[in-house]
Amino acid sequence: MISIIAVLKAKPGKRDALKAALQALLLPTRQEPGNVEYQLFQLRDTPDIFYVREAWRGQQGLDAHIALPHFQTFILQMNELLAEPLRLDYLTAVEP
Repeated sequence: MISIIAVLKAKPGKRDALKAALQALLLPTRQEPGNVEYQLFQLRDTPDIFYVREAWRGQQGLDAHIALPHFQTFILQMNELLAEPLRLDYLTAVEP
C-alpha cells in the first residue's frame, strides 16, 4: 500500500480554477483499479492550499494513474495554477 498526501498551493487569483481542476480528478481517479482512496481537502484557515489524501494498492497503480489522460491534463495546468511546486508527502502507517 502506498499512502500519499499531495499539497497544492494556488497562485493568487487561481484558487477556484485549481479547485475545479482537482475536483475533475476525483471521479476518474476513484474508478482506477489501483486506487484505494482519493480525497480532496481545502485548508479552512488558508483556502489557497489544498490537500489530496490518496492511497494506492502499489507502485504499479500509482504509475498507471500518472500516465492516464485525466492526470496528464492536470499536469499541463500545474504551472498556470500552482504558486509553488507540487509537494508529495509519502506516509508510513503507524500501528499500535
